[in-house]
Amino acid sequence: MARADGTYSVAKERCDEAAGNTEAVCLKEARAAQVDAKLAEKTAYANTTANDKTATARRDSRADKRDAGCAVAREKCDALAGDAKQACTGNVKTPYSQ
Repeated sequence: MARADGTYSVAKERCDEAAGNTEAVCLKEARAAQVDAKLAEKTAYANTTANDKTATARRDSRADKRDAGCAVAREKCDALAGDAKQACTGNVKTPYSQ
């Protein structure tokens, strides 16, 4: 998990240069990348222990990855206003089933 945390730290440092919504989106993307890296490590570990744990880890991975992607997409919608924001928010709900 240390590798995932290191990836997040590097990505977060890049976000310090941005401001406003751009920074918020960058931070959400950094967090999503961290979640993805942690889940890859978790799944790899589960593959070495037992098949049941592998299936559970993969299911959890998909849910966590979906949630992280949804958070990034919603943050991007926050930069918009009015009808564009409503349309963007509606488009986020469809692929992420939330």
